[in-house]
Amino acid sequence: MDDDVLLIFHEKQWKSTTVTVVGIGVDVIDVAVLACPVRLVESLPLEASMEGLTYGQDVYFLGFPFGWDAGGEDINLNFPMPFVKGGIVSAIMSIDPVHIYIDAHGNPGFSGGPVVFKDPDGGSNKFKVAGIVSNAPTPLRTPVVNSAGKPVGTSGGDGAFIAENQGFVVAMGIRHSTEIIDANPVGFELPEDEAS
Repeated sequence: MDDDVLLIFHEKQWKSTTVTVVGIGVDVIDVAVLACPVRLVESLPLEASMEGLTYGQDVYFLGFPFGWDAGGEDINLNFPMPFVKGGIVSAIMSIDPVHIYIDAHGNPGFSGGPVVFKDPDGGSNKFKVAGIVSNAPTPLRTPVVNSAGKPVGTSGGDGAFIAENQGFVVAMGIRHSTEIIDANPVGFELPEDEAS
């Protein structure tokens, strides 16, 4: 495991923090797990599991679109709060690696954020982390044409295009991250009462 430096926005400024690379997904598994020597979030009772996730189910994902944040440092250990977006599960590709397709508009800045859902069998307040936002599919490219229907653009180029959000967010199943963590148990040690 290698140590590296990551910039983390805390107390309204960027701070250099040493992190350990726990592991990186291989091939098409778009996941990197980093361990930080300090706590970054409050302890939340979120089970890392896709159990109970199904088609058409509401899910939520968090991130910092376009580098924006929602403030709220006073309730989040002096870290900015992420934006929350919602969508529904459109497909779960169970082949390895597991991909969760979410009908939602993604923006740059959500990659790496958790995908959370309410466990239908767990009561009104039991949430689980089903996956990690990987990417959004390549935007659709609609050509810009003139009144004669000819592509607009420079000579020799492929013309001008309008990029459209496809309306999908793709997440990797959480198992790919937990397997990396289980194989390399390093990082901030939880107090005894939180470790169980």
